[in-house]
Amino acid sequence: MKPGMNAIMGATGSGKTSLLDVIAGRKNPAGLRQGHVLVNGRLVTSDLRLSSAYVVQDDILMGTLSVRENLMFSANLRLNPKRYSSSDKTSRVEAVVEDLGLTDCADTKIGTEFLRGVSGGERKRCSIGMELITSPSLLFLDEPTTGLDSNTANCIIGLLHKLSRRGKTVIFSIHQPRYSIFKLFDHLTLMHKGEIVYAGAADHALEYFTDLGYQIEAFNNPADFFMDITNGEAAPTQETMTAVESKTSLMLKYHQSHLYQNVMEELEHIDQSITGEANGDETAQYATSFLFQMRVVCGRTVKNILRNPQTSYAQLALNIFFSLLVGLIYYQMPLTLPEALQNRSGAFFFLIINMVFGNLSAVELFINERVIF
Repeated sequence: MKPGMNAIMGATGSGKTSLLDVIAGRKNPAGLRQGHVLVNGRLVTSDLRLSSAYVVQDDILMGTLSVRENLMFSANLRLNPKRYSSSDKTSRVEAVVEDLGLTDCADTKIGTEFLRGVSGGERKRCSIGMELITSPSLLFLDEPTTGLDSNTANCIIGLLHKLSRRGKTVIFSIHQPRYSIFKLFDHLTLMHKGEIVYAGAADHALEYFTDLGYQIEAFNNPADFFMDITNGEAAPTQETMTAVESKTSLMLKYHQSHLYQNVMEELEHIDQSITGEANGDETAQYATSFLFQMRVVCGRTVKNILRNPQTSYAQLALNIFFSLLVGLIYYQMPLTLPEALQNRSGAFFFLIINMVFGNLSAVELFINERVIF
C-alpha cells in the first residue's frame, strides 16, 4: 500500500478490521502464522502505533469537553513538552480545526446523553483530528463512515482524500460505499471470509472481474457489484463455471493473476533488502512522562465532574440531604449510658455505610469512561 487512499472492502465478518489491526500493529505478531508487516521496507513491531495514527470505529471523545478542548487534550499528551511550547500546541490545534472544517463548532461541546452537542459528522472529524495532532504520515481508520448518512460519509471520505494528496498514506476499512466515494480510492483490497480476492488499483478492479466472466449491470455501483460477487449473488457469464465454483475459486483466481505475481516479486525484492535489519530498530518512546500524563488526565476529569450535573450537583445535594437527615435523627442525644454509647455507635455506622455506598457510584462512571482512558 502506497501513499494515497487505500481501501479494505468486504462484507461483514470478512476480516477487514482484523487485517487493519494486523497492519497497524494492534495485534500480537506472535499470533501470525506467516508473513511480516513492513513499513518503508523495514520490519515493524507494536511500536508502530506510537508513530502512526489509528481512528477506531466508535468515537472516543469526552462529551463534556468542547471540540477544541478535546484536540488540546490530545496535543498535551502526544506532543513533547520539551520541544513544543503551549503556544506551539495551540497553533497546531488551530491548524487542525481549520483543516477539518471545525471552526464553527470548535467551542461546542461534543455532547452526551444528557447534553446536546455536535453532529455525527463533526464528531467523526474531531476523532480524526485527535490523531492528526502529531501529523502522522500513516493513518489507519476502522470503518470511518459507519453510522453516518450518505452525504456526511461523502464529506468524511473527501477529507481523507484531501489528506492523502498531501503525501499521507491513508488505510481504512469500509463496508459498501456509494460510487462518489468509491471513485476516490487509489488502491482496493477486496476480502471474503478472511481471504484476499483482489488487491490492486481501484480503477482496474472492474476490468479484473470482467475478465473473470462477471458482467456488471448498467448503472450499477461497482462497490455493490463486488459485494455481489464475493457473496455469490452474481454468477459468471461463462457456462463452464458455476456460481458455487466461482465463489470458492475467487482466491485461487487472484493467486494465479498477474497482480498477485507482481506483488510477490516486489515482496521478494524487499525481503532480500531487509535481511539483517530487523534488530536495528530502536524502541519508540512516549512523548510525555507518566506524571505529566497523570496531570493532564486529572485536569480533564475535574472539568468533566464540574460540567456534569449528574455526577456533581446531584451528588452534592444527596450528601447534604443525608447529612441533615442523620443530624435530625440523632439530634440532642442523651449523655447517659448506655443510650449515649448505642446512639453514637449507630451514628458512626450510618456515616460509614454512607461513605462506602457513596463511592459505589464511581464504579458506573469508570465503566462508561474506561474506553476513553
